Amino acid sequence: MVFNSNKSCSFFLVLFLFAASGLSAQADQYVSGIVFHDVMQSGFYDQGVDVPLEGVAVSNGREITLTGSDGKYSLPLRDNSVIFVIKPRNYQVPVDENQMPDFYYIHSTTGLSGTRYEGLPPTGEIPHSVDFPLYSKDEPGSIKVLVFGDTQPRNEQEIHYLMHDALAELVSSDAAFGVTLGDIVFDNLDLFEFLYSSISVTGIPWRYVLGNHDLDFTADTNKKARGKYKKHFGPSYYSFSHGPAHFIVLDNIRWIVEDGERYYRTGLGEDQMEFLRAELERIGSEMPVFLMAHIPWAGSTSWEDENEQQELFGLLARYPNTVSLVSHHHRHYHHFLGEEHGFSAEQPHHMICVATVCGSWWNGMPDEYGIPHALMTDGTPTSYTYLHIRGNDWKLRWKASRRPESYQMNIHAPEAVNTGELSDVTVTANIFNALPDARVRMRIGREEIDMERVNRQDPVNIEAYRFESLIEDHPWRSMSHSYWEGHVSEYLWEGKLPLNLEPGVHVIHVMAEDDWWEYEGKRIIRVIE
Repeated sequence: MVFNSNKSCSFFLVLFLFAASGLSAQADQYVSGIVFHDVMQSGFYDQGVDVPLEGVAVSNGREITLTGSDGKYSLPLRDNSVIFVIKPRNYQVPVDENQMPDFYYIHSTTGLSGTRYEGLPPTGEIPHSVDFPLYSKDEPGSIKVLVFGDTQPRNEQEIHYLMHDALAELVSSDAAFGVTLGDIVFDNLDLFEFLYSSISVTGIPWRYVLGNHDLDFTADTNKKARGKYKKHFGPSYYSFSHGPAHFIVLDNIRWIVEDGERYYRTGLGEDQMEFLRAELERIGSEMPVFLMAHIPWAGSTSWEDENEQQELFGLLARYPNTVSLVSHHHRHYHHFLGEEHGFSAEQPHHMICVATVCGSWWNGMPDEYGIPHALMTDGTPTSYTYLHIRGNDWKLRWKASRRPESYQMNIHAPEAVNTGELSDVTVTANIFNALPDARVRMRIGREEIDMERVNRQDPVNIEAYRFESLIEDHPWRSMSHSYWEGHVSEYLWEGKLPLNLEPGVHVIHVMAEDDWWEYEGKRIIRVIE
Protein backbone atom coordinates (compact mmCIF):
# COMPACT_ATOMS: atom_id res chain seq x y z
CA MET A 1 0.00 0.00 0.00
CA VAL A 2 1.01 3.60 -0.46
CA PHE A 3 0.33 6.51 1.88
CA ASN A 4 -0.28 9.89 0.25
CA SER A 5 -0.54 12.73 2.76
CA ASN A 6 -0.79 15.49 0.14
CA LYS A 7 -4.20 14.58 -1.21
CA SER A 8 -7.47 15.88 0.13
CA CYS A 9 -10.32 13.42 0.62
CA SER A 10 -13.28 13.95 -1.66
CA PHE A 11 -16.71 12.43 -1.33
CA PHE A 12 -17.74 10.02 -4.03
CA LEU A 13 -20.34 7.34 -4.52
CA VAL A 14 -19.32 3.83 -3.46
CA LEU A 15 -21.11 0.53 -3.26
CA PHE A 16 -21.18 -1.06 0.17
CA LEU A 17 -21.93 -4.74 0.46
CA PHE A 18 -22.96 -5.65 3.98
CA ALA A 19 -25.78 -7.41 5.76
CA ALA A 20 -28.78 -5.57 7.13
CA SER A 21 -27.80 -6.48 10.68
CA GLY A 22 -25.75 -3.29 10.94
CA LEU A 23 -22.25 -2.42 12.11
CA SER A 24 -20.49 -4.19 14.97
CA ALA A 25 -19.09 -0.89 16.20
CA GLN A 26 -19.83 2.69 15.30
CA ALA A 27 -17.17 4.12 12.99
CA ASP A 28 -16.41 7.76 13.67
CA GLN A 29 -14.09 8.27 10.70
CA TYR A 30 -13.42 6.94 7.21
CA VAL A 31 -10.42 5.77 5.26
CA SER A 32 -10.13 6.51 1.56
CA GLY A 33 -7.67 6.17 -1.26
CA ILE A 34 -7.17 5.01 -4.82
CA VAL A 35 -6.45 1.65 -6.44
CA PHE A 36 -4.40 2.04 -9.59
CA HIS A 37 -2.44 0.22 -12.25
CA ASP A 38 1.13 1.14 -11.34
CA VAL A 39 2.45 1.37 -14.90
CA MET A 40 6.05 2.23 -13.96
CA GLN A 41 5.96 0.07 -10.80
CA SER A 42 7.09 3.01 -8.70
CA GLY A 43 4.79 2.18 -5.81
CA PHE A 44 3.22 5.66 -5.89
CA TYR A 45 0.29 7.03 -7.83
CA ASP A 46 1.41 9.26 -10.70
CA GLN A 47 -1.68 10.98 -12.02
CA GLY A 48 -0.19 11.55 -15.44
CA VAL A 49 1.02 8.00 -15.94
CA ASP A 50 -0.85 5.51 -13.78
CA VAL A 51 -4.36 4.27 -14.53
CA PRO A 52 -7.12 4.32 -11.87
CA LEU A 53 -8.87 0.94 -11.70
CA GLU A 54 -12.65 0.74 -11.51
CA GLY A 55 -14.56 -2.06 -9.81
CA VAL A 56 -11.74 -3.34 -7.61
CA ALA A 57 -12.88 -4.53 -4.18
CA VAL A 58 -11.41 -3.07 -0.99
CA SER A 59 -12.37 -4.11 2.55
CA ASN A 60 -11.96 -3.01 6.15
CA GLY A 61 -12.46 -6.56 7.41
CA ARG A 62 -16.22 -6.25 7.59
CA GLU A 63 -17.63 -4.18 4.71
CA ILE A 64 -16.53 -4.44 1.09
CA THR A 65 -16.66 -1.56 -1.37
CA LEU A 66 -15.86 -1.29 -5.07
CA THR A 67 -13.73 1.48 -6.51
CA GLY A 68 -15.45 4.02 -8.74
CA SER A 69 -14.48 5.09 -12.26
CA ASP A 70 -11.79 7.27 -10.70
CA GLY A 71 -10.29 4.28 -8.85
CA LYS A 72 -11.28 5.71 -5.48
CA TYR A 73 -12.82 3.98 -2.48
CA SER A 74 -14.04 4.97 0.98
CA LEU A 75 -14.71 2.74 3.97
CA PRO A 76 -15.67 3.12 7.62
CA LEU A 77 -12.57 3.06 9.82
CA ARG A 78 -12.55 1.38 13.23
CA ASP A 79 -9.62 1.03 15.57
CA ASN A 80 -7.53 -2.13 15.23
CA SER A 81 -8.81 -2.79 11.73
CA VAL A 82 -6.96 -3.71 8.55
CA ILE A 83 -7.74 -2.08 5.21
CA PHE A 84 -6.84 -4.32 2.28
CA VAL A 85 -7.29 -4.52 -1.46
CA ILE A 86 -8.78 -7.74 -2.84
CA LYS A 87 -6.48 -8.63 -5.72
CA PRO A 88 -8.43 -9.18 -8.94
CA ARG A 89 -7.48 -11.61 -11.69
CA ASN A 90 -4.68 -10.57 -14.06
CA TYR A 91 -3.12 -8.22 -11.53
CA GLN A 92 -0.52 -8.72 -8.85
CA VAL A 93 0.28 -6.86 -5.66
CA PRO A 94 3.83 -5.89 -4.67
CA VAL A 95 5.89 -8.49 -2.80
CA ASP A 96 8.86 -7.83 -0.55
CA GLU A 97 12.24 -9.56 -0.48
CA ASN A 98 10.65 -12.44 1.44
CA GLN A 99 7.97 -12.99 -1.21
CA MET A 100 5.28 -11.68 1.15
CA PRO A 101 2.48 -9.72 -0.57
CA ASP A 102 1.98 -6.07 0.41
CA PHE A 103 -1.73 -5.30 0.03
CA TYR A 104 -2.91 -3.83 3.36
CA TYR A 105 -2.78 -0.98 5.84
CA ILE A 106 -3.20 -1.58 9.59
CA HIS A 107 -4.83 1.05 11.81
CA SER A 108 -4.25 0.72 15.56
CA THR A 109 -4.13 3.77 17.81
CA THR A 110 -2.78 1.92 20.87
CA GLY A 111 -1.05 -1.06 19.27
CA LEU A 112 -1.66 -4.77 19.88
CA SER A 113 0.62 -6.81 22.11
CA GLY A 114 0.90 -9.28 24.93
CA THR A 115 3.72 -9.19 27.47
CA ARG A 116 6.09 -11.83 26.08
CA TYR A 117 6.51 -10.58 22.51
CA GLU A 118 6.77 -7.13 21.01
CA GLY A 119 3.61 -7.00 18.97
CA LEU A 120 2.12 -4.36 16.72
CA PRO A 121 3.10 -0.81 17.73
CA PRO A 122 0.65 2.09 17.45
CA THR A 123 0.27 3.11 13.83
CA GLY A 124 -0.49 6.78 14.41
CA GLU A 125 -2.92 8.98 12.53
CA ILE A 126 -4.62 7.60 9.45
CA PRO A 127 -2.97 8.91 6.26
CA HIS A 128 -5.00 11.25 4.06
CA SER A 129 -5.00 8.62 1.34
CA VAL A 130 -4.26 4.91 1.59
CA ASP A 131 -3.49 3.86 -1.97
CA PHE A 132 -2.99 0.40 -3.41
CA PRO A 133 -0.79 -0.14 -6.49
CA LEU A 134 -1.49 -3.17 -8.72
CA TYR A 135 0.69 -4.50 -11.52
CA SER A 136 -0.75 -5.99 -14.68
CA LYS A 137 0.08 -9.67 -15.19
CA ASP A 138 -1.80 -12.23 -17.28
CA GLU A 139 -2.92 -15.22 -15.26
CA PRO A 140 -3.66 -18.44 -17.17
CA GLY A 141 -6.79 -20.52 -16.87
CA SER A 142 -4.77 -23.36 -15.35
CA ILE A 143 -2.68 -22.81 -12.20
CA LYS A 144 -0.88 -24.80 -9.53
CA VAL A 145 -0.81 -23.73 -5.88
CA LEU A 146 1.73 -25.09 -3.38
CA VAL A 147 0.01 -25.88 -0.06
CA PHE A 148 1.81 -26.46 3.25
CA GLY A 149 0.19 -27.83 6.37
CA ASP A 150 1.78 -26.80 9.68
CA THR A 151 5.51 -26.02 9.46
CA GLN A 152 5.51 -25.53 13.26
CA PRO A 153 9.17 -25.33 14.33
CA ARG A 154 9.98 -24.94 18.03
CA ASN A 155 13.48 -23.61 17.39
CA GLU A 156 15.98 -22.78 14.67
CA GLN A 157 17.10 -26.42 14.39
CA GLU A 158 13.62 -27.43 13.30
CA ILE A 159 13.63 -24.73 10.62
CA HIS A 160 16.81 -26.41 9.38
CA TYR A 161 14.83 -29.68 9.21
CA LEU A 162 12.26 -27.86 7.07
CA MET A 163 14.98 -26.51 4.81
CA HIS A 164 16.54 -29.90 4.11
CA ASP A 165 13.37 -32.01 4.13
CA ALA A 166 11.08 -29.90 1.92
CA LEU A 167 12.42 -26.51 0.89
CA ALA A 168 15.56 -27.74 -0.92
CA GLU A 169 13.43 -29.51 -3.53
CA LEU A 170 11.11 -26.51 -3.91
CA VAL A 171 13.69 -23.84 -4.77
CA SER A 172 12.40 -21.75 -7.70
CA SER A 173 9.01 -23.50 -7.68
CA ASP A 174 6.78 -23.31 -10.75
CA ALA A 175 3.63 -22.86 -8.62
CA ALA A 176 1.62 -19.65 -8.95
CA PHE A 177 1.92 -19.02 -5.21
CA GLY A 178 2.21 -20.89 -1.93
CA VAL A 179 0.32 -20.92 1.35
CA THR A 180 0.94 -22.22 4.88
CA LEU A 181 -2.30 -23.26 6.58
CA GLY A 182 -1.45 -22.05 10.07
CA ASP A 183 0.78 -23.09 12.95
CA ILE A 184 3.57 -21.33 11.16
CA VAL A 185 5.64 -21.80 14.33
CA PHE A 186 5.21 -23.73 17.59
CA ASP A 187 4.53 -20.96 20.16
CA ASN A 188 7.94 -19.33 19.60
CA LEU A 189 6.85 -16.22 17.71
CA ASP A 190 10.42 -14.91 17.52
CA LEU A 191 10.93 -17.50 14.76
CA PHE A 192 8.54 -15.79 12.35
CA GLU A 193 11.20 -13.85 10.46
CA PHE A 194 13.67 -16.75 10.10
CA LEU A 195 10.83 -19.01 9.00
CA TYR A 196 9.39 -16.82 6.25
CA SER A 197 12.82 -15.80 4.98
CA SER A 198 13.58 -19.53 4.61
CA ILE A 199 10.37 -20.21 2.68
CA SER A 200 11.20 -17.33 0.34
CA VAL A 201 13.71 -19.60 -1.45
CA THR A 202 10.70 -21.03 -3.31
CA GLY A 203 10.74 -17.79 -5.29
CA ILE A 204 6.94 -17.47 -5.37
CA PRO A 205 4.54 -15.18 -3.47
CA TRP A 206 3.64 -16.83 -0.17
CA ARG A 207 0.45 -16.44 1.87
CA TYR A 208 0.11 -17.29 5.55
CA VAL A 209 -2.86 -18.42 7.66
CA LEU A 210 -3.07 -17.85 11.41
CA GLY A 211 -2.86 -20.98 13.58
CA ASN A 212 -3.46 -21.46 17.29
CA HIS A 213 0.30 -21.76 17.92
CA ASP A 214 0.88 -18.39 16.22
CA LEU A 215 -0.86 -16.45 19.00
CA ASP A 216 0.77 -14.58 21.87
CA PHE A 217 -0.63 -16.51 24.84
CA THR A 218 0.27 -13.70 27.25
CA ALA A 219 -2.26 -11.37 25.60
CA ASP A 220 -5.43 -10.55 27.50
CA THR A 221 -7.76 -10.22 24.50
CA ASN A 222 -8.45 -12.00 21.25
CA LYS A 223 -7.23 -8.99 19.25
CA LYS A 224 -4.05 -8.42 21.26
CA ALA A 225 -3.09 -12.08 20.86
CA ARG A 226 -2.61 -11.35 17.14
CA GLY A 227 -0.27 -8.39 17.61
CA LYS A 228 2.96 -10.19 16.75
CA TYR A 229 1.30 -12.01 13.86
CA LYS A 230 -0.13 -8.82 12.34
CA LYS A 231 3.19 -7.05 12.72
CA HIS A 232 4.75 -9.62 10.38
CA PHE A 233 1.92 -10.90 8.20
CA GLY A 234 -0.81 -8.26 8.18
CA PRO A 235 -4.50 -9.21 8.22
CA SER A 236 -5.45 -12.58 9.63
CA TYR A 237 -8.27 -12.88 7.10
CA TYR A 238 -8.63 -11.50 3.59
CA SER A 239 -9.24 -12.68 0.02
CA PHE A 240 -7.85 -12.50 -3.50
CA SER A 241 -8.35 -13.94 -6.97
CA HIS A 242 -5.72 -15.75 -8.99
CA GLY A 243 -6.32 -17.27 -12.39
CA PRO A 244 -9.69 -19.04 -12.59
CA ALA A 245 -10.27 -19.24 -8.82
CA HIS A 246 -10.93 -17.10 -5.77
CA PHE A 247 -9.25 -17.65 -2.41
CA ILE A 248 -10.52 -16.59 1.02
CA VAL A 249 -8.07 -16.79 3.92
CA LEU A 250 -9.95 -17.15 7.22
CA ASP A 251 -8.93 -16.77 10.86
CA ASN A 252 -10.87 -19.40 12.81
CA ILE A 253 -9.02 -19.14 16.14
CA ARG A 254 -10.74 -17.47 19.10
CA TRP A 255 -8.47 -16.65 22.06
CA ILE A 256 -10.43 -16.63 25.32
CA VAL A 257 -9.30 -15.25 28.68
CA GLU A 258 -11.80 -15.70 31.50
CA ASP A 259 -11.82 -16.71 35.16
CA GLY A 260 -8.06 -16.95 35.22
CA GLU A 261 -7.97 -19.43 32.33
CA ARG A 262 -6.52 -18.96 28.84
CA TYR A 263 -7.53 -21.20 25.95
CA TYR A 264 -8.62 -21.17 22.33
CA ARG A 265 -11.75 -22.32 20.55
CA THR A 266 -12.83 -22.42 16.92
CA GLY A 267 -14.82 -19.48 15.59
CA LEU A 268 -14.90 -16.55 13.20
CA GLY A 269 -16.64 -13.69 14.99
CA GLU A 270 -19.27 -11.25 13.74
CA ASP A 271 -17.04 -9.02 11.61
CA GLN A 272 -15.43 -11.93 9.79
CA MET A 273 -18.78 -13.62 9.18
CA GLU A 274 -20.08 -10.38 7.64
CA PHE A 275 -16.99 -10.16 5.45
CA LEU A 276 -17.41 -13.78 4.34
CA ARG A 277 -21.10 -13.28 3.50
CA ALA A 278 -20.34 -10.16 1.45
CA GLU A 279 -17.43 -11.77 -0.36
CA LEU A 280 -19.32 -14.93 -1.30
CA GLU A 281 -22.22 -12.81 -2.54
CA ARG A 282 -19.83 -10.69 -4.58
CA ILE A 283 -18.07 -13.67 -6.14
CA GLY A 284 -21.14 -15.84 -6.64
CA SER A 285 -21.09 -19.47 -7.77
CA GLU A 286 -19.51 -19.16 -11.20
CA MET A 287 -15.91 -19.72 -10.12
CA PRO A 288 -14.42 -22.12 -7.55
CA VAL A 289 -13.78 -20.56 -4.14
CA PHE A 290 -11.16 -22.06 -1.85
CA LEU A 291 -11.45 -21.28 1.86
CA MET A 292 -8.10 -21.56 3.62
CA ALA A 293 -8.18 -21.85 7.42
CA HIS A 294 -6.27 -23.67 10.15
CA ILE A 295 -8.72 -25.73 12.22
CA PRO A 296 -11.12 -28.14 10.47
CA TRP A 297 -14.74 -26.98 10.58
CA ALA A 298 -15.97 -30.32 11.94
CA GLY A 299 -14.56 -33.44 13.55
CA SER A 300 -13.10 -33.16 17.10
CA THR A 301 -13.48 -29.38 16.88
CA SER A 302 -14.71 -27.22 19.78
CA TRP A 303 -16.55 -24.12 18.59
CA GLU A 304 -16.89 -21.05 20.75
CA ASP A 305 -20.42 -20.63 19.38
CA GLU A 306 -22.17 -23.67 17.88
CA ASN A 307 -24.81 -21.41 16.35
CA GLU A 308 -22.09 -19.68 14.39
CA GLN A 309 -20.88 -23.07 13.14
CA GLN A 310 -24.34 -23.87 11.81
CA GLU A 311 -24.60 -20.38 10.34
CA LEU A 312 -21.32 -20.95 8.49
CA PHE A 313 -22.48 -24.30 7.14
CA GLY A 314 -25.77 -22.77 6.01
CA LEU A 315 -23.86 -20.02 4.20
CA LEU A 316 -21.48 -22.44 2.47
CA ALA A 317 -24.36 -24.69 1.47
CA ARG A 318 -25.67 -21.83 -0.66
CA TYR A 319 -22.36 -21.78 -2.56
CA PRO A 320 -21.65 -25.38 -3.59
CA ASN A 321 -18.55 -24.33 -5.53
CA THR A 322 -16.65 -23.77 -2.26
CA VAL A 323 -13.89 -26.05 -0.93
CA SER A 324 -12.09 -25.86 2.43
CA LEU A 325 -8.35 -26.44 2.91
CA VAL A 326 -7.40 -26.85 6.57
CA SER A 327 -4.65 -28.50 8.61
CA HIS A 328 -4.11 -28.67 12.42
CA HIS A 329 -4.72 -32.40 12.96
CA HIS A 330 -1.34 -33.63 11.63
CA ARG A 331 -3.11 -36.15 9.43
CA HIS A 332 -4.24 -36.16 5.82
CA TYR A 333 -7.87 -36.82 4.97
CA HIS A 334 -10.85 -35.83 2.84
CA HIS A 335 -14.17 -35.23 4.57
CA PHE A 336 -17.40 -34.57 2.72
CA LEU A 337 -19.69 -32.64 5.06
CA GLY A 338 -23.22 -33.75 4.25
CA GLU A 339 -26.72 -33.67 5.65
CA GLU A 340 -25.58 -34.02 9.26
CA HIS A 341 -23.90 -30.61 8.88
CA GLY A 342 -26.63 -28.87 6.91
CA PHE A 343 -25.38 -29.62 3.39
CA SER A 344 -27.28 -31.67 0.85
CA ALA A 345 -26.40 -35.28 0.15
CA GLU A 346 -26.00 -34.40 -3.53
CA GLN A 347 -23.69 -31.43 -2.89
CA PRO A 348 -21.63 -32.04 0.25
CA HIS A 349 -18.86 -29.63 1.23
CA HIS A 350 -15.40 -31.00 0.49
CA MET A 351 -13.04 -30.27 3.40
CA ILE A 352 -9.44 -31.42 3.06
CA CYS A 353 -7.20 -31.70 6.11
CA VAL A 354 -3.78 -31.26 4.52
CA ALA A 355 -0.84 -33.29 5.79
CA THR A 356 1.73 -31.25 7.70
CA VAL A 357 5.21 -30.37 6.48
CA CYS A 358 6.50 -30.97 10.02
CA GLY A 359 4.75 -34.36 10.20
CA SER A 360 4.27 -35.19 13.85
CA TRP A 361 5.97 -32.01 15.11
CA TRP A 362 9.45 -33.08 13.93
CA ASN A 363 9.35 -35.99 16.39
CA GLY A 364 10.87 -39.45 15.99
CA MET A 365 14.19 -41.08 15.28
CA PRO A 366 16.44 -39.10 12.90
CA ASP A 367 17.58 -40.67 9.66
CA GLU A 368 21.16 -40.77 8.38
CA TYR A 369 20.86 -37.07 7.48
CA GLY A 370 19.73 -36.10 10.98
CA ILE A 371 16.11 -35.36 10.04
CA PRO A 372 13.40 -36.96 12.25
CA HIS A 373 11.03 -39.27 10.38
CA ALA A 374 8.08 -37.44 12.05
CA LEU A 375 5.56 -40.02 10.84
CA MET A 376 2.05 -38.70 11.38
CA THR A 377 -0.51 -40.55 13.47
CA ASP A 378 -2.25 -41.92 10.37
CA GLY A 379 1.00 -43.20 8.87
CA THR A 380 1.46 -40.25 6.48
CA PRO A 381 5.10 -39.08 6.18
CA THR A 382 6.20 -35.45 6.14
CA SER A 383 4.71 -33.97 3.00
CA TYR A 384 2.97 -31.14 1.19
CA THR A 385 0.37 -30.82 -1.56
CA TYR A 386 -0.29 -29.15 -4.89
CA LEU A 387 -3.69 -27.75 -5.73
CA HIS A 388 -4.22 -28.03 -9.48
CA ILE A 389 -6.95 -25.77 -10.88
CA ARG A 390 -8.12 -25.72 -14.48
CA GLY A 391 -11.19 -23.58 -15.04
CA ASN A 392 -13.89 -24.89 -12.70
CA ASP A 393 -12.13 -28.24 -12.26
CA TRP A 394 -9.59 -28.89 -9.56
CA LYS A 395 -7.74 -31.72 -7.83
CA LEU A 396 -5.15 -32.12 -5.10
CA ARG A 397 -1.82 -33.91 -5.55
CA TRP A 398 0.09 -35.14 -2.50
CA LYS A 399 3.91 -35.20 -2.42
CA ALA A 400 6.17 -36.75 0.22
CA SER A 401 9.22 -34.71 1.11
CA ARG A 402 12.46 -36.13 -0.35
CA ARG A 403 10.59 -38.91 -2.18
CA PRO A 404 9.73 -39.30 -5.86
CA GLU A 405 6.31 -38.12 -7.04
CA SER A 406 5.39 -41.73 -7.81
CA TYR A 407 5.51 -42.59 -4.08
CA GLN A 408 1.81 -42.35 -3.23
CA MET A 409 1.25 -45.32 -0.91
CA ASN A 410 2.89 -47.59 1.61
CA ILE A 411 2.15 -51.32 1.51
CA HIS A 412 2.47 -53.31 4.72
CA ALA A 413 2.89 -57.08 4.72
CA PRO A 414 5.26 -59.55 6.42
CA GLU A 415 8.62 -60.14 4.82
CA ALA A 416 8.07 -63.89 4.81
CA VAL A 417 5.17 -66.26 5.50
CA ASN A 418 4.79 -70.05 5.67
CA THR A 419 2.39 -71.68 3.24
CA GLY A 420 0.31 -72.93 6.16
CA GLU A 421 -0.19 -69.40 7.46
CA LEU A 422 -1.31 -67.70 4.25
CA SER A 423 -4.90 -67.42 5.47
CA ASP A 424 -3.74 -65.30 8.42
CA VAL A 425 -1.91 -62.67 6.39
CA THR A 426 -3.51 -59.28 5.68
CA VAL A 427 -1.92 -56.89 3.19
CA THR A 428 -2.54 -53.23 4.06
CA ALA A 429 -2.13 -50.31 1.65
CA ASN A 430 -2.04 -46.78 3.05
CA ILE A 431 -2.86 -44.66 -0.02
CA PHE A 432 -2.13 -41.23 1.37
CA ASN A 433 -4.29 -38.96 -0.83
CA ALA A 434 -6.86 -41.35 -2.26
CA LEU A 435 -10.47 -40.21 -2.21
CA PRO A 436 -12.72 -42.29 0.06
CA ASP A 437 -14.44 -44.07 -2.83
CA ALA A 438 -11.20 -45.06 -4.58
CA ARG A 439 -11.22 -48.44 -6.33
CA VAL A 440 -8.29 -50.48 -5.02
CA ARG A 441 -7.07 -53.89 -6.25
CA MET A 442 -4.17 -56.13 -5.32
CA ARG A 443 -2.49 -58.39 -7.88
CA ILE A 444 -0.20 -61.31 -7.04
CA GLY A 445 0.85 -63.27 -10.08
CA ARG A 446 -2.24 -63.57 -12.25
CA GLU A 447 -4.75 -63.26 -9.45
CA GLU A 448 -6.45 -59.94 -8.70
CA ILE A 449 -8.17 -59.26 -5.39
CA ASP A 450 -10.40 -56.34 -4.47
CA MET A 451 -9.19 -54.52 -1.37
CA GLU A 452 -11.61 -53.15 1.21
CA ARG A 453 -11.33 -49.73 2.87
CA VAL A 454 -10.99 -49.85 6.66
CA ASN A 455 -10.53 -47.30 9.47
CA ARG A 456 -7.91 -48.42 11.94
CA GLN A 457 -4.44 -47.56 13.17
CA ASP A 458 -1.73 -47.64 10.57
CA PRO A 459 0.46 -50.75 11.13
CA VAL A 460 3.65 -48.92 10.15
CA ASN A 461 2.96 -46.23 12.74
CA ILE A 462 2.34 -48.89 15.38
CA GLU A 463 5.60 -50.68 14.59
CA ALA A 464 7.62 -47.45 14.54
CA TYR A 465 6.29 -46.45 17.95
CA ARG A 466 6.94 -49.87 19.48
CA PHE A 467 10.47 -49.98 18.08
CA GLU A 468 11.38 -46.53 19.35
CA SER A 469 9.89 -47.22 22.78
CA LEU A 470 12.43 -50.03 23.24
CA ILE A 471 15.38 -47.65 22.90
CA GLU A 472 16.24 -46.03 26.22
CA ASP A 473 18.03 -42.72 26.72
CA HIS A 474 17.73 -41.73 23.08
CA PRO A 475 18.74 -38.18 22.11
CA TRP A 476 15.69 -37.42 19.95
CA ARG A 477 12.16 -36.35 20.83
CA SER A 478 9.91 -39.41 20.98
CA MET A 479 6.71 -40.03 19.08
CA SER A 480 3.85 -38.91 21.29
CA HIS A 481 1.97 -41.93 22.63
CA SER A 482 -0.77 -39.81 24.18
CA TYR A 483 -1.55 -38.30 20.78
CA TRP A 484 -0.80 -41.43 18.75
CA GLU A 485 -2.96 -43.86 20.74
CA GLY A 486 -6.45 -44.26 19.35
CA HIS A 487 -5.97 -42.26 16.15
CA VAL A 488 -6.86 -44.13 12.99
CA SER A 489 -5.98 -43.77 9.36
CA GLU A 490 -8.99 -43.22 7.14
CA TYR A 491 -7.21 -44.32 3.98
CA LEU A 492 -6.21 -47.92 4.57
CA TRP A 493 -7.26 -50.69 2.22
CA GLU A 494 -6.89 -54.35 3.16
CA GLY A 495 -6.86 -57.66 1.31
CA LYS A 496 -6.01 -61.29 2.04
CA LEU A 497 -3.26 -63.23 0.28
CA PRO A 498 -4.36 -66.05 -2.04
CA LEU A 499 -4.22 -69.42 -0.31
CA ASN A 500 -2.58 -71.13 -3.30
CA LEU A 501 0.64 -69.13 -3.43
CA GLU A 502 3.58 -71.38 -4.23
CA PRO A 503 6.82 -71.14 -2.25
CA GLY A 504 9.14 -68.50 -3.62
CA VAL A 505 9.40 -64.73 -4.01
CA HIS A 506 6.28 -62.86 -5.10
CA VAL A 507 5.53 -59.24 -5.99
CA ILE A 508 2.41 -57.65 -4.51
CA HIS A 509 1.08 -55.00 -6.90
CA VAL A 510 -1.49 -52.54 -5.50
CA MET A 511 -3.39 -50.45 -8.04
CA ALA A 512 -5.80 -47.70 -7.06
CA GLU A 513 -7.90 -45.26 -9.01
CA ASP A 514 -10.19 -42.41 -7.98
CA ASP A 515 -11.77 -39.49 -9.81
CA TRP A 516 -8.47 -37.60 -9.66
CA TRP A 517 -5.51 -39.92 -10.08
CA GLU A 518 -4.22 -43.45 -10.55
CA TYR A 519 -1.82 -44.81 -7.92
CA GLU A 520 0.46 -47.83 -7.95
CA GLY A 521 2.73 -49.46 -5.39
CA LYS A 522 4.71 -52.68 -5.00
CA ARG A 523 5.96 -54.84 -2.17
CA ILE A 524 7.91 -58.11 -2.27
CA ILE A 525 7.00 -61.04 -0.05
CA ARG A 526 8.58 -64.47 0.36
CA VAL A 527 6.51 -67.63 0.79
CA ILE A 528 8.25 -70.46 2.63
CA GLU A 529 7.37 -74.19 2.44
